[in-house]
Parts: sequence; structure tokens; C-alpha cells
Amino acid sequence: MIRLIAYALAAVIAALATATISERLLTFDTPQSVIIFGLVMGVVGAFVKPIVRLLSFPITCLTFGLFSLVINAALFGLGSFLVPGIEVSWVGAVLGSLLVSIASGVIFSVLDE
Repeated sequence: MIRLIAYALAAVIAALATATISERLLTFDTPQSVIIFGLVMGVVGAFVKPIVRLLSFPITCLTFGLFSLVINAALFGLGSFLVPGIEVSWVGAVLGSLLVSIASGVIFSVLDE
């Protein structure tokens, strides 16, 4: 449950930060769509991401971990695809996934103990 909250909060932070950097990277219609995006990303990050990471473990090892960046960007793009009102470019997905990784790591380390 803590991981779900951390991913959701980190996704909202990353979406707002990415949209603030440039409108070409990420656009959203309403603040409610960003909150829904955060909830969807929380569910995707908590349930789908571990399965995808397990299945892609061999190629992640072959690329020395760089394929995890592709996985994170694809899941960020999947979240924007599932939520109406959020549009993200591929550069925005990469930047957003990096911000989600950083923010969720910080939030999870604070909320864990």
C-alpha cells in the first residue's frame, strides 16, 4: 500500500514538473486528470511494473540496466494512454519516468521508515 501511494504521488509530481518544463513534453486538460493519472500510475507501478521487470530481466542484464529506462518510459506512456486528458511525447515519457523514479525513491524512503 505504501508503494502504491509513493508511485501515485511521484507520478503527480513528475507530471506537473514535466508539464511545467515544456508544453511539448506533457499536456493535461484539468487538474483532476493529473490526479487520475497519478492513481493509474500508482496501480501500474505497483502491480504491472514488477511483472514486466521480471519478464525483461535477461535483456536488462545484457544492456547493463539501460533497458529499465525504456520500461519506465513505456509504462509512463501507458499511463498517459489510459487516462483521457493527458498527452505525452516520447521525450516527455523518458523525462517523466526519470522524475517518477527519483520522486518515488525519495517518497518511499521517507514513508517506509
